[in-house]
Amino acid sequence: MLKPDMTDEEFQPHFEKARQVSEFFRKIGPEYDEKNTFAYPSIKVFKDSGLGALPVPKEFGGLGGSLLHASKVISELSKGDSAITLAYNMHYIMVGIAGSLMSEEQNKYWLGRVADGELIFGPFSEQRAGFSGLADMKAVPQPEGGWRLYGKKTWGTLCEAADIITTNATITDAEGNLPEDFQERVNAESFFIGDFKVDENGQGDGIRIEKTWNALGMHATGTQTIHFEGYYVPAEGFICEWRTGAFGVLEWASLMFASIYLGMQYRVLEESRAVLSKKTLGATFGAIVAQDTKVASVGHIIDGIGDMASRVEISRRVLYQTCQELLDGKDDEWPLELRFPYIGLAKTFIADNVLHMTRHAMSMVGGSSFRKGTIFERLYRDAAASMFQPLNGDQSRTYIGEFLLQPEELAD
Repeated sequence: MLKPDMTDEEFQPHFEKARQVSEFFRKIGPEYDEKNTFAYPSIKVFKDSGLGALPVPKEFGGLGGSLLHASKVISELSKGDSAITLAYNMHYIMVGIAGSLMSEEQNKYWLGRVADGELIFGPFSEQRAGFSGLADMKAVPQPEGGWRLYGKKTWGTLCEAADIITTNATITDAEGNLPEDFQERVNAESFFIGDFKVDENGQGDGIRIEKTWNALGMHATGTQTIHFEGYYVPAEGFICEWRTGAFGVLEWASLMFASIYLGMQYRVLEESRAVLSKKTLGATFGAIVAQDTKVASVGHIIDGIGDMASRVEISRRVLYQTCQELLDGKDDEWPLELRFPYIGLAKTFIADNVLHMTRHAMSMVGGSSFRKGTIFERLYRDAAASMFQPLNGDQSRTYIGEFLLQPEELAD
């Protein structure tokens, strides 16, 4: 596990830097949402901020920030623009996951590069079954050692800015055949890391980017398909078995995604207050009868803003307290099988809240919010992504329900 060694006092100037970067994201966000491309000007600004080194321990040249520090930075950046932040969120996720599983020698090299300003990403999902499906992508052993990877991943978030790639693939025999035995196949699914070097056309040595991103929202993430066509990973690029390794540290994924949507909740509340505190309907005769109707004096608007503020505050407490409980080791008290879904409850709770808030905001603001390009229309689209990142609500409930209905658990 990564060992944080940054004090809250040391964190403050970096949080102020996150506020500055957030303002830049807010400024350029609408343009890249409209263009439906990665926000390329964000690369230099993010790298120059030094925030990429936040979760890297000081012993490897980083800032030594904790999971909670990273969550607060992501939430702040997401206030500016959720889609741009979602791209850099991948960097934090992979620093946390890979850094927790690599050897000290690997961390010294790879996290040392991150501390120097390089960015890391991790495409894992495949079209067949997304997050939970065993990898069909193959890692074929080579006579000289190492592996060549063949297959494709469909969610290459941050690929257009990254310098380092991590991914999972199933180790085959020398002829490229996947293990036939189920447990052998599970054990053969492995976690790798390597250089990610592509040209301006997305072409690299045994690897390439195919620009396929065309989604409902989160346009500026630049989440593309990554093709592995004999990409070589040397022996030192093997990190660990995927299922028994990464699944033990996936809080870096779940809680960083939760941080995106907490930041978005802040933005929804901010924008709703700005519009509704000033809006007037003039003379009205219908559901409201008044000579001059100021929206801020209407009961359901007052209640609606109060509900939003309540949801934001409860979401903040749930997320940051979950991070703190992990830092304090409280997760040791949970059943091992429930650790990941219990951690994921923060993300599913916040996802439900942001979906509710974006819909409610549009209802309160009125028809103008339905026009393409307005902040409410964009927040509504971007919030929809919260339903898909693992674990989603359905997956979490299934994990928990299956465990609790086992006869041996009922006997306890």
